[in-house]
Amino acid sequence: MNRTQKTFMPIWQPFTLIPTETMIGSLSDEEERTVALAAHHYFQGRYEDAARESQRFLNSPCPEIRASALLLHSMANVGLGNAQLVRADFAALTQAARQPEDARMAAIYDALRYLLAVFFHTDGEIEPLRQEHAAHLPEGTRLYLLYAIAHALYLQKRYHQALGVAQSALMMAADRFPSVCVYLNLVGSMVATNLHDEGLAAEFFHRAWQIAQPEDYIQPFVEHHGMLQGQIERYIREAQPEEYDRISEKVMAFSRGWMQIHNPDSINKVTDRLSPYEFSLAMMAARGKSNQEIADYLRISVNTVKFHLSGIYQKVEVSNRRELERFLNR
Repeated sequence: MNRTQKTFMPIWQPFTLIPTETMIGSLSDEEERTVALAAHHYFQGRYEDAARESQRFLNSPCPEIRASALLLHSMANVGLGNAQLVRADFAALTQAARQPEDARMAAIYDALRYLLAVFFHTDGEIEPLRQEHAAHLPEGTRLYLLYAIAHALYLQKRYHQALGVAQSALMMAADRFPSVCVYLNLVGSMVATNLHDEGLAAEFFHRAWQIAQPEDYIQPFVEHHGMLQGQIERYIREAQPEEYDRISEKVMAFSRGWMQIHNPDSINKVTDRLSPYEFSLAMMAARGKSNQEIADYLRISVNTVKFHLSGIYQKVEVSNRRELERFLNR
């Protein structure tokens, strides 16, 4: 039986040269418009607004809208620290995926399964996406999935492959999907940092910030803070201190919520012990950067690095960088 189809994650549709809010206002369908606005607010770190708007359509009769609302409601509630609601949303998505309405929804549920597995670092090997589903997915969703694939390759330390995926996706996106392009540029920056290509990492980072700023999209930077290994501190902390403070505040809240889902039994939550600045410095030290390299990168003195590292060791109860790395990877 034919059914009326709506757009999954309508904010992931191509548009250029107009603000996102203008695009959202042009959507004629109320459900699509509200879900797109919820996504827009989530990317701005406005968790309460995103949760409230998406909650309106958690039981929508349209499966594309319902799946979009569940995804956004769950992620907003990560930032709000409502782990019980996040798990309920995940359970609803899992239940719906068992009996998809059609091939299109089967593809969307598979995409959601993959996205959440990558984002919450599911233990073990993540089951790959089913290739036959790609034809049923909107272009914006396919591009965001390429971000997730690059992110998964990054987690597996397959950096050259991750870089190729990110660069190819950015070429296909051609800046027509602003929020997706922010994520793609950030994963490119993460990968380039681990390939020790500081110039390329900075290029990706600045491009992400250039796209994000007009829309006030700080959430992608919140989500990738630690993996960016000090780039937010280097390029934003002094140049735009108010923006840095906003990002730091959201990093603390979102990281705590993420840990409640990712590792709820941990008694040594790094999010409760280190500030975002300390965490970035700790990540650089754990990844093998010398005190001098950290000092040069953050434009501070070596003695300041030593002072911070001493405080970090004391806070997380370790005595050297190897122990610090193990603590950060718990």
